[in-house]
Amino acid sequence: MNDLSPKIPRRLLVVTLLGCALTAWAHAAAPPEARAQIVIHRGDADWKSQQVQEPVILPNPKDPARLIMLYAAQDKTHHSRGGIGKAWAVVSDPYTWHEDPANPILSPGKEWEARSVRLDTVLYIPEEDAYYIYYTGSSAQHRDQIGLAIVATGADGYSGITPATIQRYGDQPILSPEPEAPYLESYVSQSAILRERDETAQRWNWYMYYSYRGKDGILPGLRLATSADGKKWTRHFNESDSRKMGQIFESARGAYYEWHQIFKVGATYVLSMEVGVNRGERWRAVLATSLSPDKGWSSLPVDTLLQTRWPDIYSDSTLYHLATPAFYQIAGKWHLFAQACAKPPSGNYINGDWELWAIPCDQPLSLPGGASLLVPKGSGAAVD
Repeated sequence: MNDLSPKIPRRLLVVTLLGCALTAWAHAAAPPEARAQIVIHRGDADWKSQQVQEPVILPNPKDPARLIMLYAAQDKTHHSRGGIGKAWAVVSDPYTWHEDPANPILSPGKEWEARSVRLDTVLYIPEEDAYYIYYTGSSAQHRDQIGLAIVATGADGYSGITPATIQRYGDQPILSPEPEAPYLESYVSQSAILRERDETAQRWNWYMYYSYRGKDGILPGLRLATSADGKKWTRHFNESDSRKMGQIFESARGAYYEWHQIFKVGATYVLSMEVGVNRGERWRAVLATSLSPDKGWSSLPVDTLLQTRWPDIYSDSTLYHLATPAFYQIAGKWHLFAQACAKPPSGNYINGDWELWAIPCDQPLSLPGGASLLVPKGSGAAVD
């Protein structure tokens, strides 16, 4: 039989095959397209058998191609017993996380935090080459207070974060409930920490936005404390609060305000909060904004980011409740990381099985001051 196939020079054939191989490798190595998905599952270890939550993501200061995440979790068997773990990802694929098999890295300690620890905020402090880990601890009496742990970044910014290297700052919380007027607190928890440089005064200013319980009710809103070093804090009672609770903005009546994140977009300060309206009937992400870190805060309408509006993402079996929402801009793109659960058969969110999700954000939301934040598609209209 005559061979009618074209004759290809050997050198050209080698180059062509090599090009095909490189093309195939490039496609294989390319990260998958970002889509709403679970990025950390609960349930493969006792310490996180009921929920994973509170994703705090930082660029690795020792490796710009990588990200680190600290997150909290809860044990289903010993209800409400929580710990903190770590994971890493590459910047080019922030939806694929590699959990440390030695997790958790921070577990309940003694006395005031003997029952549980939950993650609040993690800051990298360059002049100390260390991470400041703010967390909420609770005692056997379930009295929430805020603590601080410090750990050196180590050689690679990640592997050195271990139970042996993490050091608690002192033996006591850095913020405890203030039972005296006007605060009348019985619990304080879930601190979002902002550290901002004041070049005029040549100092760092620290701001803490915290949740509380007390005379005003259960998690009724957020209050402010400030610090010069991130360790010793002074409360501020907002006298202009229309509800006379000293909160930084007027909160929705009957809603729970718990875990939250503070960040800045342009000149606008943004708080991303988990809010359970009607006493936890439906948890969702809510934003509050200001042009100053210590005053002028106002909340966007609580339905602005309601997850039931997100097409092709929401269902009662995926995101019925959404909590611990954190927005991150990674490689120029915005993403929402949050815990979510299906509608619990009991109807009580406490019994939900919560997974950690990542959701791409590509719909602009205008904020006061001319800033714009990208949020999940289907979210509410722009804000004047």
